[in-house]
Amino acid sequence: MKNISLLILFVVLLTYSAYAQKYYVACPKQGDTKPHAGFLDKQSVDLVISDSRVIPSNSMIECQGNDIKQMLKNFLQSEFPSCTITLLPDTLYNKASNPHKITIKLGITAYQAVLSKTEWTGSVNYHVMIFDDRTGRAKQVSEDISNDTSKPGIWEYKKTAKTCLFTSFGKSNQDLVSFIEKSLAE
Repeated sequence: MKNISLLILFVVLLTYSAYAQKYYVACPKQGDTKPHAGFLDKQSVDLVISDSRVIPSNSMIECQGNDIKQMLKNFLQSEFPSCTITLLPDTLYNKASNPHKITIKLGITAYQAVLSKTEWTGSVNYHVMIFDDRTGRAKQVSEDISNDTSKPGIWEYKKTAKTCLFTSFGKSNQDLVSFIEKSLAE
């Protein structure tokens, strides 16, 4: 009887390992923002977001790339309500920025939760380039922002995956806001 129980447990774990969802993407709700009223007052900011993630075919996707782009645009607009942010098509990501304006190019290199053995890791990584040509003297700065959050839990995989992903998303967005403020302070 003990051997049969061990065999059943082995088959269940093997089946779980073979068919379990190991890559998960979900849309977070709009988080709490701390508006920076007056920052970039009456400025026009072009925002270009490129999603360069490679998503495996066996992934559980609840949030598409366009949803994430719109979410990031809305987040930045709520953080910087005194400026006008225009989301431009991602085809302009590798093109020159507009003269006499601020252009923020945001490359999403990771936005997912991944199960490795018995631990979920939520990863949100951005490559940010800021072009500031308001004064006629072109200024360009860039930064890689990366945040990972890990937590054990294979039984409530969706809940644990979301927790890790959303925690990393919040941290990366805080880092993004700090980088924008530091780069564009006059």
